[in-house]
Formats: sequence, structure tokens, C-alpha cells
Amino acid sequence: MGVVTKNATRGAPIEVMKLKRPAVNTKLVILTLTHFLTDLHGTFLATFVPVIVGRLGISYAQAGLLNSLSGMIHIVVQPMAGYISDTFSRPYAIIVGPLLTALGASMLPLGPTYGVTLILVGLWSFGSSVYHPLGHGSVGYVGDPGKLAFFLALFSVAGILGSTLSPIYAVLLVKVFGMGPLMVVATLVPVSVGAWLVIRFIPTLKAEGSESYPSPRGFYRSFSRTFGIIFPVWLVCVCRETAFEGIRFFLPLFIASRGGSIVNIGTILFLINTVGTVSPMVGGRIADRFGRRIVTMAAMAMAPFFLVPAALTGGVLSISLYMVGNALLQGLLPVTGAAAQEMAPEARSTAASMVMGLPFGLASLLIAPIGALADRTNLTMVLILLGLLPLLPMPVFWKGWKKEEGR
Repeated sequence: MGVVTKNATRGAPIEVMKLKRPAVNTKLVILTLTHFLTDLHGTFLATFVPVIVGRLGISYAQAGLLNSLSGMIHIVVQPMAGYISDTFSRPYAIIVGPLLTALGASMLPLGPTYGVTLILVGLWSFGSSVYHPLGHGSVGYVGDPGKLAFFLALFSVAGILGSTLSPIYAVLLVKVFGMGPLMVVATLVPVSVGAWLVIRFIPTLKAEGSESYPSPRGFYRSFSRTFGIIFPVWLVCVCRETAFEGIRFFLPLFIASRGGSIVNIGTILFLINTVGTVSPMVGGRIADRFGRRIVTMAAMAMAPFFLVPAALTGGVLSISLYMVGNALLQGLLPVTGAAAQEMAPEARSTAASMVMGLPFGLASLLIAPIGALADRTNLTMVLILLGLLPLLPMPVFWKGWKKEEGR
């Protein structure tokens, strides 16, 4: 609506238009909130593992098995959850996933036996695995397709922020409510609010679901067809996640071997994570302007030029190089996610599970053989190889790019 005024000299009416504020994408805001709430419980196992070890008297190998179980569940469940979510128009996984994640996470330090703790880890991981494929895939349904990478960046940053705050949140819950039923209830309250918002404002994500019901044969067909289409992007994600997770796991050991303290290790990891929180926003914006594939090629090719020298140097220079190299890898999270969804728009959740859950799970499993390699060589050699890893998928990605352009 405009406001009509009189011209002071000629008396002619002039319509002064009010500036319109940009519309807020309510659905995207709610989805971003649910991602934050889900990943807010992402490091509860790492935070509570000393309590679990002390309470149950288990070995470090048994404690490590808890983390391995989580990785296996992500590998198995995420593709199936993505396929099933693609067959429904209603966002069931976005409602149920965060609730199961919070329930399992809050009960981790309460398990009376090792077997029960394994079940709780399974519940926690299952909820996260169910949520993430549809969570990422749903962004493609509620956002502007021309800004998909940027919207996925917003969604990803919310999850990274939740993971960053997760250990602080876990400790705060224990201090305020203690380890007991009250902590469980307090953990479920915010995710229940998020579930209500989804039910209230996002009753459906698309006009209609699939014409067929989920089945093993349908899963195999959907998985194989989607995997064949996005394989080059999937390979990039596996190498990226393995390099990132490997550096995050072995860098603290490298710092400690050089005489670094826990404070030094925590400070360095915090700096790296902080930069990684911002980089997806930058990567998403650049990809929306210049294209997904060129940005992916550039970031993966540039990362080793920072990560390899970082492993060979020390002090502030090494930290700075690691910050830049890891920021390049983290900045690709929304870019590869958007590329996969654009290549398989009819199976967004399945595609999202392949470039998020599967690479994360595989990277977790590969930590063990990489550790064995470190035992045979040294940590410097392992960090160099991890720094070179982003170059591995480039020939396949380049070939897939040229093949798609030729269609």
C-alpha cells in the first residue's frame, strides 16, 4: 500500500511507496531449528564416555566399539531412511528423528550395563540417521531452487553450531538437573517444541508421495539408480569426510606428541571448528553464483596446498594452514549436497543420505586402519596422506562432469 501526499510546489499527488521487507521462509527456519536441536546432542557420547567407562569399568576398546556402532548404524540406516522418506509427502522423519536422538543421548550415562548402553547408543544413532536424509532433502522442497546451495549452507551451519555447543549443553544439563530422569525430560522439551512446529507449519513437504509403498526391491532400485547418477559427487564426499575426520582425530595426537597440553589441543580444534562454521555460508553463496562443480573442483584441488604444508610445519603457521584447508573442505558441505539433489531431484532424501550419512560412516570406519598405518609409519606421514586425499576423486569427478555436459 502506498501513502499519497501533495507536491509542495505543484500540488500534484505523489505516491510514496513503502519498502517491502523480504519474506521470511518460515519452513526453512523451522527445518534449520530442528537440525540445530538434533545435532545439539551430537557429541553426547564423547562427552559422557569417561562417565560410562568409570561407571561400567569397561576397557578403551569397548568404549571405542560404541563409536564404531554409531558409524555402522549411519551407514546402514541413512540410505534406507532416505528411500522411505522419499515415498511419503509428510515429514515423519523430521518429527520422530530428533525425539529419538534426544532420548537416547540423554540416557547414555544412565545405562546400568554395557549391553544396555549399546542399545542406547543405537537409539541415539538411529534417531540421527533417520532425521538427516529427509532433513537435508526437505530444504530442496521449501527453498528457492536458485539458492539451494545457500539454503543448504544455512541448514548445515545450524547443525555445525549445534555440534559445537553439544558438550557445553551436556555439561549444563548435568549441573542443573543431575544424571537422572529430570535430565531426560529436560532434554526432550526443546525437541518436542520443534516437532510441534513441524506438525503445525510443515504438514507436507511435497504435493504427493510416491505411487508405490516402500519395499526391498524398490529400495534397491532407488539406491542403485541414484548412486549411479551421483557417484562422482559421492566419491568427493567420501574423500572429503575422511580427510576432515582423520585430521580432526589424529591432529590432537600429533600435537600431544610434540608436548602440547589439553588446553593447546582444545584451543586449536576450537579455532578450526569456528572457521568451519562460517565457510559453508561462503561456499554456498559462491556455488550459487559460479556453479557447483567448478567450486567443488577448486576447493578440493586447493585444500592439499594448505593441509600438506600444515603437517610439515609447526606453530602459528601450521594452525593457520589447517584452518584454511579445513575451511575449504567444510565449505563444500552445502555445495555437494545441492549438486546431489539437483542430479536426482526425484530422490532428494536418498541422494542426501549418500553424500552425508554414508561418507560420514565410512570415514568413521576408516579411522581404525588409518591408525594402524600410523603405528607402522608415523603421525606426520598419516597427516600428509590425509592432506593429499582430496586430490584422489578429481579424475573421476572431472570425467563425470564432462560426461554430464555432453548430454
